[in-house]
Parts: sequence; C-alpha cells; structure tokens
Amino acid sequence: MITTVTANPAIDRTIIVEDLKLGYVNRVIRTRVDAGGKGINVAKNLKNFGDDVIALGFIGPNAKYIIDCLEDEGIKTDFVKIKNETRTNIKISDISRMEVTDLNEYGPYVSEEEMELLKKSIFKYAEESKVLVLSGSLPQGVPKTFYKDIIREKSGDLKIILDADKEALLYGIEEKPYMIKPNVQELEDVVGKKLESLEEVIEEGKKLKDSGIEIVAISMGGRGSVVITKEGIYRVMPVKVEVKGTVGAGDAFVAGFAHGIYKGLPIEETIKIAAALSTSVVMKEGTRAGTLEEVNILKDKIEIERIKR
Repeated sequence: MITTVTANPAIDRTIIVEDLKLGYVNRVIRTRVDAGGKGINVAKNLKNFGDDVIALGFIGPNAKYIIDCLEDEGIKTDFVKIKNETRTNIKISDISRMEVTDLNEYGPYVSEEEMELLKKSIFKYAEESKVLVLSGSLPQGVPKTFYKDIIREKSGDLKIILDADKEALLYGIEEKPYMIKPNVQELEDVVGKKLESLEEVIEEGKKLKDSGIEIVAISMGGRGSVVITKEGIYRVMPVKVEVKGTVGAGDAFVAGFAHGIYKGLPIEETIKIAAALSTSVVMKEGTRAGTLEEVNILKDKIEIERIKR
C-alpha cells in the first residue's frame, strides 16, 4: 500500500478567463472545482495507475466534498476531522496569456489534540505501507518539525518521500527521507544561496544525496528536471505540449516516483513514468490527474541524458 498525507488540503476552484484585467470586471468563461492539496493530487494519480493507496490528512466541516470526490474515484480515505474549516484556493487561468495566478489561503488552525490524532493514523497505516508520501504545506498550529517527527519514527523498509518547502523541508531533510523533490527555489532555500547554473543545482543536489537521501529529484519548470541517485545523475528534458495549467504537475511527478518505488521498477523507467505523468497533468485545466493511457503515449517522448560525474 501507498499512504499519502495532506496536512493542508484545499478545495481548488479554477476560474478560466481571457485577457485578465486587474481592477476591472472580468467575465468568466468557465469554472471547475477539484479536491486539492499535494498529497491528494498524488493519491489521485496513483489510483489511476491501479495502485493500492489511502489518503490521510486533516479535513474541516466545510470539506466533505473532498472526501466524496476521492471516494467517488475509488480512493480510500481516513481523514482526521477538525473543528476549523478547510481552506479554499483560487486558480485564475488566463488562456490568452497562458498564465495561472494562484491565490492560496494559509489553512485552518489545528489543535494539538487533532495533530496527535493524525500522527497516530499515519503510524498505523505506515506499518502496512511500502511507501509514505508526506507533501505540502502545514496548517496553522502544526509545528514545522511535523514531517521530521514522522520520518524519525520510520521503521522497517518503509520508503518516505518528502515534498515540502521552507522550514518543513529543512527540518525533514535532517532525518534523511528516502526521497525529496524540491524545485530550484526550494533547493536554494535549503542551501542558502542562489543557484545560477545547472552545474550548481547538480552539485548541491549531490551533497544532499551523499548525506543519506537516496533520491534527490529537482524540478526546474520549463527546463525539465534533474534526478540524482546512487545509480547516477539524470537530466530529464521537457516535452513540448500545450500547457493549460501547472497546478499539480509536481505532485504527478512525485506520484510517478511513488509508483515506481512501490512496484520496484528500474530508476530510468521510474523517471520516465514520473516525467510523462507530470506532462500529462499540465495539458489539463484544474487539478485533474493523469492516466495510464496518457503516460504510455508520452513516455516514449521523454528524453533522459545521463550526466557523467
């Protein structure tokens, strides 16, 4: 089983407009609402691959919609119900400029009692899982060491993937998760300096891998990604497609790795699946997951260069 944790889920409302003008009345072409949050996005992609996955996290009284959406897709859930309301995130997609503007709320306040309930749930399902995905921001009231505390309690052969930012990532790295997936800006925050070149990105990624993290996957937006493992360093080139939205692309990338690790696939095959899945997601509006059929079509278009060091 794969367990995903979304500490700060969201109701994602995507608004599609043309030629957005700030300070003026803009007509909406169409809207869509999705169950959002990084771990939830990972779970949706994994379910489309047929993997056994369960989604955990906090859920407020206003967000039964999220549970209904996931269960409609056949995804098992066991969210901790909290007193305060789940956040709503607004995505404004301007189709004339091919730009998406995110308006993300911080999230609810979570009590210490509610936080302990989620920790117990995570440890329970971790015992039955091969892969545990910890991803996304932390709501108010949850300490920045939350992911670090979970990783420290790891036992057996459980593989933990951490996809967080700022202090949550910094603290989490200290406990050496199996994999991390920072983007370049998040990596810069970790190392405390600007990374101007691909060589600098690779050098800092190697240091993290050498510290005890098995897989360091660094996403670089339109420049593709770099994956650093004990098997080697891989530069993944982007596929040219019509981009309709970038929300959830990084989560799809993580889902591809979770799938590959879960199935015991070779690293290059895993990288291709992750890149293809991420590419399929940017071709969609909202935060819809990729499908196995789409991945099979796109996988052959993924170019990987092995960098010798």
